[in-house]
Amino acid sequence: MKKFSFAFFALAASLAITPAALADSFNYTITGTNFTANVTFTTGNTAVSVPGPGSSTASAYVITNVSGTFDVTGNSSVSFTNAPVVGAGGANLLYVGLPGNEVLDWGGVVFNPYGSYELNLFGGAFGSGTPGNTSLYFADNGSYHYNDPIVDTNNPGVPPVLTPAPEPGTLLLLGTGLLGLAFIVIRNAGKKPAQLVVST
Repeated sequence: MKKFSFAFFALAASLAITPAALADSFNYTITGTNFTANVTFTTGNTAVSVPGPGSSTASAYVITNVSGTFDVTGNSSVSFTNAPVVGAGGANLLYVGLPGNEVLDWGGVVFNPYGSYELNLFGGAFGSGTPGNTSLYFADNGSYHYNDPIVDTNNPGVPPVLTPAPEPGTLLLLGTGLLGLAFIVIRNAGKKPAQLVVST
């Protein structure tokens, strides 16, 4: 009976966890002298194909919310969780397979970390709907930062970049593992235990 209870628990847990794994998260750090951030972009799991530089195409995921911290020089650091994205400024696409600041296009991502404040992070000048270039910018609707380049005064010729630390879909792996474990327990529950035969 205990085996069946565990198996049903594992099965229920795997079914509850796996849908949550349909979203993935990607963590990036930005280090500039006028803007720093550590943000996690949560995306859907369906890639969209969009035009890349030249005649190439690039694969992107739609950002659904943003968590983390950011600090605009001269203002207090802001922490936020599951900030919703808003429609202005582009399609909120993340090009996870591309390097550096190409992960965001000119429209970038616009999100609402608190109150009515909106922050826009975006890449360089290929235009909305195509990956960015080596530059990174921010804008907001509060302190009136408008297309401010994120800079590093110690290395003025080298723009700061979004440094990636992708997080794999561990929930999907956990859900699949629990499902497999439940299958093994249920399959073995019907087998009779081996009996020791003593010959005389």
